[in-house]
Amino acid sequence: MLAPNKTNNMSTQEDIDYVKVARTAYRLTCITLPQYSHPKSPHRFTLPQLAACVLVRSVLNLSYRKMSDWLSSREEVYKELELPCIPDHTTLQRTFKKLQISYFKRMEKLIQEMGSK
Repeated sequence: MLAPNKTNNMSTQEDIDYVKVARTAYRLTCITLPQYSHPKSPHRFTLPQLAACVLVRSVLNLSYRKMSDWLSSREEVYKELELPCIPDHTTLQRTFKKLQISYFKRMEKLIQEMGSK
């Protein structure tokens, strides 16, 4: 797991839009998912945090590995998702597999609808 890259503190409009997408994804996942997938899971990340990362990855159309890299360079998004550290690409991939694809498609559609308002 990586720490966020703090070298680029300048925000662009593009980053601000992704902060909104991340905020929306995180709120939706907090409402629709339990905190943890299992009582004995490591509890490093909450299920809503990881699912929000996967949703943002889907919106950006990035690979899991590139999503981890992208998160490390976007401190605003990292903070919005309340991540203790950057999740590894395999953690993101396992989260996607753990939850049904239909869940992600439904949430992605909601995010896009909310973004167009």
